[in-house]
Amino acid sequence: MAKTERKEEINLNVSWLLLSDVPPSTLIGLDTNVWTVGPNFRGIRDIPLGLHCLFFNAAANSLERKAVSGLRCSLFLDFSKPCVVKKRWVKEAEEFVDLPSTEGDVDLMRSNQTEMQPYLIAYPKERFINWVALSSHITLDTIARLQPSGKYIYSCPLFLSEKSTSRDRASLPIPTRLCRDCEDVAAPESIARGEEQLPTLKTLPETELHWTELPQHPLYPSGSSPAEISQYNMDQTYTLDHIITRLQCPGEEMSSASALMPAEARLLGEFHFAFVVFLLGEVLEGWYQWRRLFSLLANCERAVVERPRLYKALITSLYRLLMYSASNEDTVSNVMDVDMAGLFHADAEGKEGKASLSHFDEWHACHNEPAFLPHTLTRLFGNIAEAAATAPSDRIRLMEDLLRRAEGLRVCLERRFNVRLSGHRNSAGADGEMAADEVDWDTDEAPVIVCE
Repeated sequence: MAKTERKEEINLNVSWLLLSDVPPSTLIGLDTNVWTVGPNFRGIRDIPLGLHCLFFNAAANSLERKAVSGLRCSLFLDFSKPCVVKKRWVKEAEEFVDLPSTEGDVDLMRSNQTEMQPYLIAYPKERFINWVALSSHITLDTIARLQPSGKYIYSCPLFLSEKSTSRDRASLPIPTRLCRDCEDVAAPESIARGEEQLPTLKTLPETELHWTELPQHPLYPSGSSPAEISQYNMDQTYTLDHIITRLQCPGEEMSSASALMPAEARLLGEFHFAFVVFLLGEVLEGWYQWRRLFSLLANCERAVVERPRLYKALITSLYRLLMYSASNEDTVSNVMDVDMAGLFHADAEGKEGKASLSHFDEWHACHNEPAFLPHTLTRLFGNIAEAAATAPSDRIRLMEDLLRRAEGLRVCLERRFNVRLSGHRNSAGADGEMAADEVDWDTDEAPVIVCE
């Protein structure tokens, strides 16, 4: 009897997302779970407390009468306490609008669970750890700082075209080669000339993500000599310090060897946020921002010693993001998990044993350019190994722990993606590899390392 009461008590600490008027075949996702809804769909129940990401694609029928997904739209929801969030689908806009909620909605949902159960999809609690791994370091502050003012994140930019009249368009010069009475074939006009005749498109302000602006080239102090500029290009710690200084609030410390600074946590929050909006929201801009942040962190040498807690957290974040692996479709619950395996590996097998080509194969060289992930990871591992070898006496233990974690990540990535990454191998076993389960990951939420 006590166990039953305890179970019911735990079930009370959940939230509900009620979605009305959603057309059948619409793709609805919450965190790493994806559903193609049917006519009886009314929402999602038993959502664990915390921050969550809702995304959806409107469905339309093609000429072959197959459902085709439209533009993906996503937004973050705050379920920090038990609540009922209501939204209604607007067919014309293919979006949700908020409906008013009352304080009695939670009690009403709890008392009517049996009646509502056939219409609400249960959140798969066993997969909640996947979302915890992907969204670590993402806080309400992160979302408020980075999300668009309209809160909705679109997979493609939405543009606002300047108003024009027929008279304005008629006044534009027609290229000679397009005139009907022109007998000779004229040389094509320049691209710049053609672009001048295109309408001016501006991104809707309420849809723009507010990324931290990163410099295109490494920064260096004014008055630096050519040799010093070269050094600041190779070791981008000065640039990283500049970015972290911009992220810090008045009164916060710049760096610490004993704890992760708030500004450093904000940087890692954006690191995870960019990855999530790319993976779940299909926002390509998020992938580019994630690459820029990773490249900056990996190309710092002095910062590894000065900010060991930041790089310790970075290694854990990389494990969570790159090692995230999805399960196949669950035919019982009709729920799919966002798949990660084919995203970074072009040789990953599909459902029928066929190679699944990836549009983001960052493990292999392409167009005579080095593959981004092996190149950047090798640079990061090398900097950590160098920092551990030259660390001052008061930082040796921190650096040894950081090196141990970096080696564990390297081994897992090599096995998972069948690649070879350069790294510090002095502590490896006889076969040249370190046992991944020897790594003591720091937090309770860190996933268990399983290398197949």
